[in-house]
Amino acid sequence: MGETAMSIQKAAFRYRLPIDDDTDPVLETVYNCIVASTMLGSLFVMIPLSSEEHQLLQDVQEKLSVHPLTAPVLGNDHAEFRQRGTPSVVPPILDGDMLVQFLELTGEQQQAILTHALPGKGQHRPLSVFQVLQTLERVHYALN
Repeated sequence: MGETAMSIQKAAFRYRLPIDDDTDPVLETVYNCIVASTMLGSLFVMIPLSSEEHQLLQDVQEKLSVHPLTAPVLGNDHAEFRQRGTPSVVPPILDGDMLVQFLELTGEQQQAILTHALPGKGQHRPLSVFQVLQTLERVHYALN
């Protein structure tokens, strides 16, 4: 999170996901989630993701953190910053602020980021823009 959590609560999180087809009802989802408030007044909502969704978004985050369009301005190592002080048994945390940048890019820029090779890493599985957008939009609608 990057901030000191003052309160952590288990909660039920409910949202409506719009469906493109007018004949289908709006999909409504309820999750058990964790809500945390911090000393600086931020609120964090942690919603469950499947392991496939987490891996997909983690791969996208890795690409976003090194691509010139979306990398941290000062060239900081994003992964090191997010994992600092975290035990090694905790899975990597996804950074929503970084991931939402993907939604603000053009289709060409999104494709360029997903095909961008990571330095020092082997070939990852190919990422589909549609699959990434679908996952990000589901999470985005859940939180807005």
